[in-house]
Parts: sequence; C-alpha cells; structure tokens
Amino acid sequence: TPILLTSKWANKAEFEILGFFWLPAGGAQQSENNSDLAVVSNQGLEVFRLFFDSRTAKSLKTFQTSVRVCWLDPISSTALICSGPRTLQPFDLKARSPKLPRFDLVLSSGQIIEASDVSLMTIYDNTYCVHADGSNGRVSLRNISNPSQGTPEHDIVIDVADDDCPLGPLRLSLVDNLLVVHRIERMLSMVFDIRQKAGVTVPRLCGPCDLAMADGTSNTLTQTSWMGWDHLSGSTIVDSYRGAVYQLQIDVGALLQEFLSRAPYDLATTLRLLLRRTGCRDHIVQILRKNLSSKLRSTEFAQAFSVLNTAYRQSIESMSAKAVRSSNGSKQATVSLLELEIMMTYQSILSEKDMVTQVFHPHLVEREGIDTEKLAKFHGVAGESPDSQDSFVLERWRIPIEARDWKDADDGGEQESTGKCPYILCILISYLRSLLGLQILPHKILQCFVFDLCLYFRQEHTLQQLLHYHVLLDSPELVLSLKNLAMRKSAKCHWASQACLDMALRVREFAIVAEMLLFTGQYLDVVPLLVNQREVHFRISSLLEHLEKDEAALQDDPDLMDHVLMEIRFWNAEAELVAGKQSAPGPQGAAGTPAAGAPSAAAPGYSSNALAAPDLRGCEKWLPELAKVVLPTRP
Repeated sequence: TPILLTSKWANKAEFEILGFFWLPAGGAQQSENNSDLAVVSNQGLEVFRLFFDSRTAKSLKTFQTSVRVCWLDPISSTALICSGPRTLQPFDLKARSPKLPRFDLVLSSGQIIEASDVSLMTIYDNTYCVHADGSNGRVSLRNISNPSQGTPEHDIVIDVADDDCPLGPLRLSLVDNLLVVHRIERMLSMVFDIRQKAGVTVPRLCGPCDLAMADGTSNTLTQTSWMGWDHLSGSTIVDSYRGAVYQLQIDVGALLQEFLSRAPYDLATTLRLLLRRTGCRDHIVQILRKNLSSKLRSTEFAQAFSVLNTAYRQSIESMSAKAVRSSNGSKQATVSLLELEIMMTYQSILSEKDMVTQVFHPHLVEREGIDTEKLAKFHGVAGESPDSQDSFVLERWRIPIEARDWKDADDGGEQESTGKCPYILCILISYLRSLLGLQILPHKILQCFVFDLCLYFRQEHTLQQLLHYHVLLDSPELVLSLKNLAMRKSAKCHWASQACLDMALRVREFAIVAEMLLFTGQYLDVVPLLVNQREVHFRISSLLEHLEKDEAALQDDPDLMDHVLMEIRFWNAEAELVAGKQSAPGPQGAAGTPAAGAPSAAAPGYSSNALAAPDLRGCEKWLPELAKVVLPTRP
C-alpha cells in the first residue's frame, strides 16, 4: 500500500513539487520503522516523517517561501532555493535552525538565474553553491555550510577562460572532490582542485581535454548531444540523446602527468594532491621510488614524509575515536596495523609496512642488485610470486647478514665501508624520524629493516646510536637480530652483546639472556637468572656442554664446573621440595580449611609457579643420579 503525503499547500491550484530527497537517520525519534523525507514545492519546503508499519505520513515542519528553482544535495541534507531573479536561500536540514542567510548572485544586467547555472556540491566536507558564469569565464563557489566562510571575501573564484571571449554555457561535475568544468560549445572539459592553490588563484590541473568513453574510444558526440546532457549531482550524467546514464571518472595517471608537466611541483605538493584522492597508492609508490632513484634531496623527502605521515596519523586518530565510541568511551591507547590496513583499503595512505614492502625493499634489491633467488631461498619462499607472499610475514622482508657477502662475492671481494651513511639509509632514517615526531610507534617490519640496512652497509656505529637513543624500539625480533649480530661479528660489534642482554631483559626474553651469558662466559650467572625469572624452557644441558668445551674458563677456575653443578642440584632439590609441600594433604580444620600452624600452599615463595624444576634432559653425563630418575616430558 502506498504512503500518501498530504502537503500543507496541496489545495492550492498552482501547487507543484520541484524535488525531494531522503534525510539521513539520526533524529531523536527516528527508528527502523520510519524515515524522514524533504519535499520542495513551489510553495516552500516541507519535511515529512513516513511510518512504514502504519503506512502513514506526518508533516514535521514547513518553511513557506516562493520557490522558482531548487537544487538539492542529499549528501549534506541541504536544499538551495531561488525565490527571485538572483536571490538564493539555503536550508541545512541537519541543523537546529535550518534556514541559513540568503544571498544574491552577481549577474549581468537583465540576467536571471537558470537551473543549469548553479550546482549544489559537497566538496571536502563543505557544501558549496557553485555558479558557472560562462559569459564572464569564471566559476564561483560560496560556502553555505559554514556561515563564517559564507561571505564574498571568502568566495573561491576560478578563471576558466583562455581569452576574453565568452565561453558560452558551462556545466559542472564532481569526481573524487575534483571539480570538472565542461565547456559545451567546444566539447572540452577542465579539472580543478579547490585546495590546490597558487596564492589566491586555483590553477587547473588538467585540460581542456576531450572525454573518452569507457571502451577507450574518443567521444564523437555532437554539440547538440552535449547540450542535451543533464549533469546530476556528483559524477552522474544523463544522456537524453542516446538514452543512457554515464558515470564520469578521471584517469589520475594522465592527470598527474599533465599536472607535473605544467610546473616543477615539489614532492610534498604532489603527495598532497594524491592523498586527497582515493585509490592512488600505486601512484604514490611509483613517485616515491622514482625520486629515490633520482636521489632527491633529503630535505625534500623530509617534507614529503611529513605530509604522508600526517595523513597517516589522522587515520590512526580517526580509527581510535571510532573504537572509543564503539566501546562506550573506554580509551584505546593503540591501534593495530592490521586494523588500519582494513580501514585504509580505498584510501591513498601508506603505512610503514607499505613503505617497506612497496618502496624501500624493492628499491634496495633493484639498486644493489641483490640476488632475489638467493633471497627467496634464504626465506624459504623460492618459487612464490612476490604478490602471493603475505606482507605481514616479517621474515620475507628481512635483508640477511649474508646478503652483504653475496654482494661482495659478486663484486670480487669485500668492499670497505667509506664511513659515509648511504643515501637510502639516510632517507629511511628520515622516514623513521618523521613517524616518531608524530608519535607513531613504528611497526617492527620497519625497525627490523632499518636494522638490516645498517648491517648491510656496514654502518654498525649508526645502528649502535639508533639503539642507544631508542629510535629503534625494544622488540623480541630485534633481540634475536642483536643475538645473531653479537655471535657472528663479536670482534667488530663488541657492543652488541651487552645491547642484546639489556634489551632481552627489558622484553623478558630470559632464554636469550641465558644464551648471551653463555656466549660471554658468565657461567655463574646463568642458573641464578633462570631460578629468579622462573625460566623453564632453557635446557640445562646446553649450559653444561658449552662450559665443558670452554677450556680457557675451566683452566682459569678449575672448580667452575663443580660450582655450576652444585647450583643445578640445589635448584632441582628445592623444586622437588616445593612440589612435595604443595602436594602434601596436611591436617584439615573446620570446613576443610588447613589447620592452624599447617604450611599453606599459598605461602610466600611456595605458590604453584614459584619454583619450577629445571629442564635436565640430557644431563645424565654430568649428573649421574638422574639415570635412576624418570624425568617429566617437556613440550
């Protein structure tokens, strides 16, 4: 059953409906069973609430005024009506006071506003009345969503004329916040971005150019057919001549090529243009790699990274705010990169993972001529396409220490470091500094890549400084890298052992602490560490094997082995004693509680995980008494 709308002015003979649109949900009394509809007639504007269960409609509010022409923007819930030759009255139906200040358009003598002269568009979250004045060769934008900006001194005026001759009729479209101006008589179009300004003027990004059909063929329509096009809101074009509806799209690649050919714009300006578009990640990646290859100045890269990471930071804050709203106000301190990746699917923002996997890593491999087959074999992904590799698998983007040896072998011998920081490493550290300056904690994929490049270019001193000043943050992955560095290059990187010990303690990787104590010959510190930190995954046999092979340590202290064995026996005996006390039933008091004076399993030092038994598998050679004991199975 249809829902009948009865307007306040329906009984008037000249009553005519000029337009209507649905209002977004969000009213105090709105629900799934009702919706609001705004209707504009020649008598005024009226808002109805439609109830779908009862199939009825109720008039909520009316604004009576004479209406000659109207323009509607459902996106912003805004209506613009023309009540006279040049007077316009905007209504913001989301606002508490919908009626906004009226204004007059500046027209030639005797001219009146026609429907095709004005468009109502939401550009960058602001709603504009856009006046296409072909006789004067300009397009003017008045902000009607922000009263403080809706004055003549704040108008945006775009010059679309090539000379002083009148342009004839103009039509307007909006594609991805880009304003497209169509010159009907010449059948050409121009593209503008109102945020891409040169002083107070808005230069065109592209055009005049022809339109091309989706199949790639040039537009062969006549001027008559162009005149017959109805340019609806946004990018929709209704072609009455052919009986078709088109959606206008912009080739960003072609637009970018023409934009850069007009003037030598810097990298930061180009990135701003692309970040305001959707789906431009590939273009940003290609531009960054091109500038890396041409060795753009580091100061320009720093400005570009500031632009790139500011947009990234805004996305993080936006997602964090959404998470707070969805969790009823509980604060969310961090946002995971995986969640961000899902949210930024259609945006042009690059995360640090994207920068490593799509910009820095491919550039390094190509520039340095690193053997990709050896790299794939090293990571165990030989035969896989790079596109099929999960970009979140950290190891697939690491540059192993061996890569430098491969490079030296291909170059005919080891190349000495010049001491100067390589260009790509300088740019990479600049990017890292930009993230930290915006309080973005770099993902481990970036931190590990910086670590790897310092070693690849033999910049151990730079790496030491980055770790010392916590530019590279603590993580289990960096602990493993430091351990590998300390054990492979102990002579050149003597500081790596202590750095690994310190970081492993901070991130509570006690098994690695024990391994580094063994590596540095601090045997007497291993067992106390394992006992105090309750580390049960370290095999004691590796301690004894390492000590047995260290002839220098045994000669220096002949009682060293006996001392270590005594500590192990004492640890094992105490663990058995604690286990026995925990399993003993003990005397019971009333209601099954332990009797007064009886030892409690929850007493200090005797909790269920207070002292776990050491992993003594394989220690029978040094502890023969274990041969008579069945050791528990360990995972």
